[in-house]
Amino acid sequence: MKLMPTCREVQTLATEYREGSLPFTQRLGIAVHLALCWACRAFLRGLEALPGIARKALKPEPDAPPEALDALAGALKEIRR
Repeated sequence: MKLMPTCREVQTLATEYREGSLPFTQRLGIAVHLALCWACRAFLRGLEALPGIARKALKPEPDAPPEALDALAGALKEIRR
């Protein structure tokens, strides 16, 4: 990879960049690219937001109140008759 990576290269290496697992020259090239490219900065912000979005999306639904469960059980009993 040359010193100034392309947008595609930055987006491909974004996870490794955030984890700090890239060699110094690649990290430097990506840092320079990010300083100049608003689109890749936005991509990286979106990537950083994913864990929080996933936690929120996968959060279990709150339990239904007992009255609602009783009403549901009664309705199902009526339907089965």
